[in-house]
Amino acid sequence: MKRLRFILIVVIFGMWGCSSATYIRATVMDNPLDHVAQEAQENWTVEQVDTNTLHLSDAWPIHSIFALGYSASHANLFYDRVNAELNIQYYFQSNQLLTLFIPFTLDAEPGFTGGALKPIMNEQIADILKWSSSSVILRRAGEKSEPFPPKHSPTLTKDP
Repeated sequence: MKRLRFILIVVIFGMWGCSSATYIRATVMDNPLDHVAQEAQENWTVEQVDTNTLHLSDAWPIHSIFALGYSASHANLFYDRVNAELNIQYYFQSNQLLTLFIPFTLDAEPGFTGGALKPIMNEQIADILKWSSSSVILRRAGEKSEPFPPKHSPTLTKDP
């Protein structure tokens, strides 16, 4: 019983603060969100928020079963029409029994945590980039809680 308690404490504290996401900025010729939504609808849940914002979610049923919880990938896309850029926030989120269903998120960048999942996550990102016909300018890991789309973007003003 002491061993089980110790393992539970290690798992919970090991996941504490794991709330990272991958952020990508890419150039595009035109707004790709309609095309991305069309391509993604076969495997993803698609929510077109507006003409410049798209949310994608993809459940991972096998991981969910083995983790005794719920796991899914999430990709939030924002088209910056002024700069002809696509901003992407991508992360894997899991709510597991061992973490008392406290959600944690993982980015797709190289690193020890979630290493076995990252090749699949990067395949999903590659699909999104292919569907959007974009060229990556910047890719980095960051906190999931960062403002998205980036606040410095001039397109956050209302359309005329």
